[in-house]
Amino acid sequence: MLKLAYIGGLGMMAGPGAFHLTPADVARVVRYHDRGRPGEARERFRQAWRKHGAAPVRDLEALVGDGDLDGVVLCAGKNGDDLPIVTELARRLSRFRERNPFILHLSTVSPTFAERAVPFCAGHGVRYANYPLTGGPQGAALGGADPRGMLILAAGERSLYEQLLPLLERLGHPRYFGAVPGAGAVTKLISHHLVFNGLTGVCAAVALHSEAFNDSVPGGAAQHDCLAFLNGGAGGTRQWELSMSRGVGEGVWDAGFAVRHAMVDAIYAAQLALDLGLPRMLVQPMIHTALAFSHLLMRRPDQALATHAVALETLASEADALDAFMQGMGAFDQSPRQQIANAIASFPEAVRESVRIDPRFDTD
Repeated sequence: MLKLAYIGGLGMMAGPGAFHLTPADVARVVRYHDRGRPGEARERFRQAWRKHGAAPVRDLEALVGDGDLDGVVLCAGKNGDDLPIVTELARRLSRFRERNPFILHLSTVSPTFAERAVPFCAGHGVRYANYPLTGGPQGAALGGADPRGMLILAAGERSLYEQLLPLLERLGHPRYFGAVPGAGAVTKLISHHLVFNGLTGVCAAVALHSEAFNDSVPGGAAQHDCLAFLNGGAGGTRQWELSMSRGVGEGVWDAGFAVRHAMVDAIYAAQLALDLGLPRMLVQPMIHTALAFSHLLMRRPDQALATHAVALETLASEADALDAFMQGMGAFDQSPRQQIANAIASFPEAVRESVRIDPRFDTD
């Protein structure tokens, strides 16, 4: 049985692990370090981790403790958030390299992050793997016992994947994508192209239906019925099932994929397509998505919104404002690389700092 510590174990993606790993027969989490904000959901996960047997700790020194761990599971943020965490963890775990410890990184980071983290951690006698998650909070809550549970996109050292497989199968549905350390991150960003293009499509459906049939107002039973029917056809997307259906049907715009995380992922997805030499037709939608999220946060700064709330900014009454913002960011005439830089610069400061498009680990 694996003996683990968790960082960020109270979020909507990692938090449900407290339920899936109890009783502790494949892995026991002995300590967790919560880096999130207070809230009802976090308190529920906090209680679940304590029931599991995990003790809360205040910092990474206490988390690593005397090295009585097989590894640390990290699910916290993006490149800029997690780079100092991985750096400190590797240095602290290096004192116990005889145990061959590992860092299992479940965050969505760029492929470059994963590629650079592996040799950095190896230099400290620590194994590193980035296994991003996809399926949203609903998939994380369902776990591996349900066919609708989240997907775990594994890559890197095969022996580590096999060691972790019983754990992974409790949390979700893992698949191994090869020995290249960044392959899981690349696969996650491929998934994001599906997600964000699907989101754009369903936003267009909401806006079009609102203007044509619903007195320019989004939502309501008639709109929900129509779009649910259309989602059963060739244009169906899980973005309807996972989030937009609740926005349209119940007016719930804050449950789902948090905009502050999604806007960074859209940048990574755009950068990947650009780096791989894909046509602008495939790069541009990711940049436009990131900019639309940035505009949404500027317009509604005090609301904790999910990605599907961007539909509220796509109505005819909001079109001029969104178009003007996009134009100001060079979305229609500047190069993709410049647009990416402009989009990042438009983000709220904390989000902007988390992007770290070119992550670099300091050498000791």
